[in-house]
Amino acid sequence: MKIMMVGTEATPFAKTGGLADVLGSLPKALSELGHDVGVVLPKHQAIKEAYDEQLTFVDKTQITVHKKKEYAGFETIQHEGVTFYFIDNEYYFGYRENLYGDFDDGERYGFFNHAALALLERLHPDTDIVHLHDWPVGLIPYILKNTDLYPRLKKRAKTLFTIHNIAYQGHFDRGLLPYLNIPYGHALEYGGAINFLKCAIVTADYLSTVSKTYAKELQYAYFGYGMEDLLHERENEFVGIMNGIDYQAFNPKDDAYIEKNYDLHNYLKGKKENKQALLKMFHLDDLNKPLIGIVSRLSDQKGFTLLRDALEPLLEEGLVQCVVLGTGEEEIHDFFDALRKKHPKHLGLYFGYSDKIARQIYAGADFFLMPSKYEPCGLAQLISFRYGTLPIARMTGGLKDSVEPYNKFTGEGNGFGFVNFDGADLLKTMREALEAYQNKQNFKKMIRRAMQEDFSWKESAKQYEELYASLQE
Repeated sequence: MKIMMVGTEATPFAKTGGLADVLGSLPKALSELGHDVGVVLPKHQAIKEAYDEQLTFVDKTQITVHKKKEYAGFETIQHEGVTFYFIDNEYYFGYRENLYGDFDDGERYGFFNHAALALLERLHPDTDIVHLHDWPVGLIPYILKNTDLYPRLKKRAKTLFTIHNIAYQGHFDRGLLPYLNIPYGHALEYGGAINFLKCAIVTADYLSTVSKTYAKELQYAYFGYGMEDLLHERENEFVGIMNGIDYQAFNPKDDAYIEKNYDLHNYLKGKKENKQALLKMFHLDDLNKPLIGIVSRLSDQKGFTLLRDALEPLLEEGLVQCVVLGTGEEEIHDFFDALRKKHPKHLGLYFGYSDKIARQIYAGADFFLMPSKYEPCGLAQLISFRYGTLPIARMTGGLKDSVEPYNKFTGEGNGFGFVNFDGADLLKTMREALEAYQNKQNFKKMIRRAMQEDFSWKESAKQYEELYASLQE
């Protein structure tokens, strides 16, 4: 099959979150299954600065935006068996530091929807599947169904739209409509505003999201952010497929960022040396005390408001150490700052992001904390499995689909889980984890079990392959 993906970020070119990891890894996995795969992205400032000399110019066109014509250049690069295309427009993307959040996001991503379709119509009209990722490309199914601007693609291609995080929808004032170069239809509008995500939910041929549990959750008001009824109406054309991770990129056996490489044969020694290095990095020193790692956006969604009732008591009792890597909401920064002042020998902080420090946390921590309010898929728990670090997670979304809570009677499980979004429940689960840590034989078995899990893209890519094939029947 010929599969073209359209999105806004992909590793290694541009990244703000997990979407980039998916668009950097899934196309490669599909290519390895024998499919012809391409990816279309905006040529963001970061891409221009890092890759401009490596890009090859292919074609150009003009896109109508209200009363003006905007330049769209098509440039390309080969990466790991996949053809990546970049839409070049200096005004909309070339000098912007932010991928999202600018005053004209609706206009510039409306432009990108048309430019991506123009590229496919000119260069790949034989595309079988146009796989779209998240709200910025949500107009594409509507454009194909309600205009004749891209006739060859319209005749042949089927559209699959993947929701990575329904909280981000692309709401814009109705005054945006003249800038989108499309006829008005009810599918465009939600709550008196233009809504890119709603448009895709209503008009794409099929819908997916990034875990089975999240697909079910999105059909309820607590999780659905207003889209629950629409998704329930389309439940027969809506599926959850768990994201994977790149097992070559995340491999403790040859990870250049960690202190000591290891695998299943020497993981005890490897984990110990990495824990020592991690403690030193954060100016902590108790090798025998359990160490909890956090690598995350520091936001309410990630559940860190629960830690006042859960982590703080354990630090006060001197039962744990914790290291935190991330950046986010000021209130959560302030909470961790205050906690570190109280417990400087047991809590280490790094506000920001460093891949090297993140890898060292995955390799050196005993536990990985993810108390999320909701979690569409979650990649961090999959990476922590790979490195033999056991997640402590709330059973929601992809966390529920991947973390099997420890059973102290049978010894089964690959992590520790709680259900209610409640600090007392999290504290109870953390105490259970610390109790399990003291049972060295069982704990070693859990580490081995976690490291033997397979959350590579291989299985997920096969599920997408089957879905693509069913769309062509």
